[in-house]
Amino acid sequence: MLSTKNIFVVEAWNTTTTQTQTQTPHRPSLLHPTFYWGYNCQVLFSGWPGSDRAMYALALIFVFLLAFLAELLARCSDAASFKPGADKVARVAFRTAMYVFKSGFSYLVILAVVSFNGGVFLAAIFGHALGFAVFRGRAFRNIGRVDG
Repeated sequence: MLSTKNIFVVEAWNTTTTQTQTQTPHRPSLLHPTFYWGYNCQVLFSGWPGSDRAMYALALIFVFLLAFLAELLARCSDAASFKPGADKVARVAFRTAMYVFKSGFSYLVILAVVSFNGGVFLAAIFGHALGFAVFRGRAFRNIGRVDG
């Protein structure tokens, strides 16, 4: 048999009821289960951007640039972008460094998207899309390449 204390803990997290259960007060959630639209949100850091529209626009630009730069770093770490006579150790060190920075930027974009704000999600998607088109798309494949 469960004690009253255990039942209270179960009921505190229970937001749905059935015919046999009593109505429990809804506990406010810290996360949004769906995307929401609005400028009053929290992205990456506690209290940022807050409820200021200009700071929200700056947050969107920041997320867009993070995603865009992640695609640039993915392009920089391609093996085909090196000169044929480059030192193998230097090439591996450079590719590893670019991979680390790309991964860091990508994880920051993921953390920003987990804010469940629709504008942040769209900024991340458009940043990745434009970055891919500019740095890794077929239209720009041979432009600016050392071997091309």
